[in-house]
Amino acid sequence: MSNIATNGRCLTRRITGVERYAREISKRLEANRIIQPQNGTGQIAGNLWEQVVLPNQLKRHEILWSPANAGPWFVKNQVVTIHDASVFDHPEWFKPSFAAWTRLSWKILAHRVKAIITVSNFSRERLKLHLGIPAQKIHVVHNGVGKPFEPQAQNQIEAVKSKYGIQKPYFLFVGTIEPRKNLGGLLKAWKQANITTHELFIAGAKGRVFQPVGGTLNVVYDVHDDDLPALYSGAAAFVIPSSYEGFGLTALEAMACGTPVIASNTSVFPESLGDAALLIDPHNPGELADSMRNILEDRSLADTLRERGLKHAAKFSWDESAGKTQEILCHFGGS
Repeated sequence: MSNIATNGRCLTRRITGVERYAREISKRLEANRIIQPQNGTGQIAGNLWEQVVLPNQLKRHEILWSPANAGPWFVKNQVVTIHDASVFDHPEWFKPSFAAWTRLSWKILAHRVKAIITVSNFSRERLKLHLGIPAQKIHVVHNGVGKPFEPQAQNQIEAVKSKYGIQKPYFLFVGTIEPRKNLGGLLKAWKQANITTHELFIAGAKGRVFQPVGGTLNVVYDVHDDDLPALYSGAAAFVIPSSYEGFGLTALEAMACGTPVIASNTSVFPESLGDAALLIDPHNPGELADSMRNILEDRSLADTLRERGLKHAAKFSWDESAGKTQEILCHFGGS
């Protein structure tokens, strides 16, 4: 078995989808040594550590796995996970300097590393197009889900609601507040839905504060990761109206907690969620508003989505994802 070294730069950051992926896979890999900065680093310092310091810490016969969209350019004995192609497909969503650096970095890595892992067939096709590499160099390993994401007891749900000041039944969004998440569309839909019996709870990373636009809106930044299973479990529905995702891990986590999911019918969602979610046009606020009302008015619809979601989420496990990753790393580490 090949010895593996994991690029642990991302493990110093707050947990979003990419960081959860890296944590869950890396702790399951065999013969794995995690290398990470001694202190958390910003973008520039992190890039310098990754390009200059990390390569000098590798041992002979180790294959490097870089799980979070970046890696050292001059380490050829490396497999990199690139989660989506959004910096190519939608550069307008990013700071110009970040988008330019990332596009350059990916093109260099794509032609130097031994293989690329990505998390969906959708992302594979987009990366193949933009990076100009053969499809066989890109390997699809889906994300997983597992404990603690499972239906939670009512007392745990009530404790989390109290902690975050949730006064009513609620619809839930979880994610970073950035253009691809289409929060503007969600807020327009929430205003149109005019559901006065519920509130909309937005749990996201720090960013722009959206103004209340009708109904009850609750924006909380930096929700503790341990509270997410109860937040998911208590929601009337989880709403993810993103314009673009590489996988959409939060939707799978919500399903595993027994929560109905309303998701976009674009990008990866038809592949990653199938008929287990209510798929809508994310750019049609009226359709999204109708779907939220339908979840409340049609109990059989909500129950069907819960049942399908639980069965669908059970098909994905971090153990399986880690096993496939291990196979890829061992194959190329020995080549």
